[in-house]
Amino acid sequence: MYLRRLGPLVLLLCSICLTGAWAQSTLHMGPGGGSPCATGCGGDPNLLNGAKRVDIYQNSGGAALSNQPVLLIFGVPSQFGNLFPLKPVLGVRAVNPYPAGTKSGGTANFALGGTYGLIDPISDGFFGTMGPGQEVYSFLNLGGANNSNSFTNWSDADLEYLNLTVTGYDIHVYAINADMGPHGLIDLKLAQNVPVGSFILAYSQADGKAYSVPFTEAGLKCTY
Repeated sequence: MYLRRLGPLVLLLCSICLTGAWAQSTLHMGPGGGSPCATGCGGDPNLLNGAKRVDIYQNSGGAALSNQPVLLIFGVPSQFGNLFPLKPVLGVRAVNPYPAGTKSGGTANFALGGTYGLIDPISDGFFGTMGPGQEVYSFLNLGGANNSNSFTNWSDADLEYLNLTVTGYDIHVYAINADMGPHGLIDLKLAQNVPVGSFILAYSQADGKAYSVPFTEAGLKCTY
């Protein structure tokens, strides 16, 4: 049984035991605000299709991720190469709480080394290639996160859902600056379609806690 088949509560307990940090696996990746799956697709992971949109939703009713960046992380199958333009995120809109709350804008920039302990980038937005035996949050040195986004879980899902064999994932990270309150959502408009087989997730910290996306709530790009 792969770790990705475990329930969210078990994943959260595993993360706490392994990291010794107060991990909050409360972030969800969806296909954009206004879509049926914006706040939860029930996937394992969530299958994203179509338009150049993605959203980050905060499932927790008590967490406020304001006044600090939310890291948007892409794991792109390395056989596709670095396909991202210089400004991959064209638009940022926050809704707090979603869907009928206050709307505000935000910004997106290349993530900088040192943010929450993040390793230094190799080039703008590119942080290296993750391979077998590795897990994306620890690969990036982001502590206290759910540890289920492993190469094994990602590559198994790509093979299962897309019949795609992946030998490595190029990791790209961007810093999204926008308010995300309890049950808030950050809606992102992308400059181009994310390559099929890519995983999308998020990470942030607030009040001594790490907030991350477990594998069961990660986004897997399935179609252009």
